[in-house]
Amino acid sequence: MWVDELEKAFTGIGGGTASAGSEITSRLFGYFLTWMQEKTKPVFVLTTANDVSALPPELLRKGRFDEIFYVDFPNQSERAEILKVHLKKRKKDGPRTDVKQLARQTDGFSGADLEGVVKDAIEDAFLEGEAELGTSHLLGSIEKNTPHATMMKGKAEEYRKKFKEMRFRKASV
Repeated sequence: MWVDELEKAFTGIGGGTASAGSEITSRLFGYFLTWMQEKTKPVFVLTTANDVSALPPELLRKGRFDEIFYVDFPNQSERAEILKVHLKKRKKDGPRTDVKQLARQTDGFSGADLEGVVKDAIEDAFLEGEAELGTSHLLGSIEKNTPHATMMKGKAEEYRKKFKEMRFRKASV
């Protein structure tokens, strides 16, 4: 079972003021916990959350989820793989593209940032009348784009510190 952005499903739990919406949310949360504890068939539950601190603590205890991973911004080798995926998807993975150099230049870029870099570079190459996409187009696109880690620097550092304190495992090596 996949639940995306789990914290949004249970917003308002334990907020102090009882409204009809929070009462329903609390009841659904109770049903969800009970189901997780008493399900009769094996179910693999995978969720994402942008803000784990917004989740009720009883959901984070061992036994509810076997492991909680923190997904940080991709490292250099992961960025290279992400760039390869987006270039291949758009049939732009030609010999004129130095993915290793691009990966070195994109520290702090998220997967979505990297996809944006590729899309922008393809558009720029097209507008310049270039038939092939090269490293120079992508480097130009990198210069024009501000990575998510830069825009959200304070928040990213806050989360890293919090996840380290909570002893979450990092998803990548």
